[in-house]
Amino acid sequence: MSRTKHAVRILAACLGLVLLTSCAGASELDAGTAEGLQARVASAKQFAAQQDFPAALAELQQLGQDVATAAEKGLMSAERKARAEAAISKIRAELEAAQQAAEPQPAPSAEPTAAEDQEDAQKEAEKQLEDAKKDAEKGKGKGNG
Repeated sequence: MSRTKHAVRILAACLGLVLLTSCAGASELDAGTAEGLQARVASAKQFAAQQDFPAALAELQQLGQDVATAAEKGLMSAERKARAEAAISKIRAELEAAQQAAEPQPAPSAEPTAAEDQEDAQKEAEKQLEDAKKDAEKGKGKGNG
């Protein structure tokens, strides 16, 4: 999957989290808390769009902490907290996958392995032995032996 497709999926997931926090009823989520969470989501979304995955993941981590704090203070219902945490986990997995896809993959080593080196050395030794035998036979044929 291309990095662009990953970014689109991440953005779609972020949008889902925005909808989770913006449609809250008064009893499920405090209005001020909703605004703060939406700001975090917007920031994470922007980092993801820029393919700055470490920053997006850090923002997502902070969002998770904000959700936990809001729930502890009674500013968010337990049900809303559970939905937000599930969405955050899904987004985190997408961001981590996109980050791995975006990292340059190491090129296959052009250097021969030890086994290849040993095999090449053995072939070279056998060739030199054959050449030496041929040279020795040539020398005998000329009356040098």
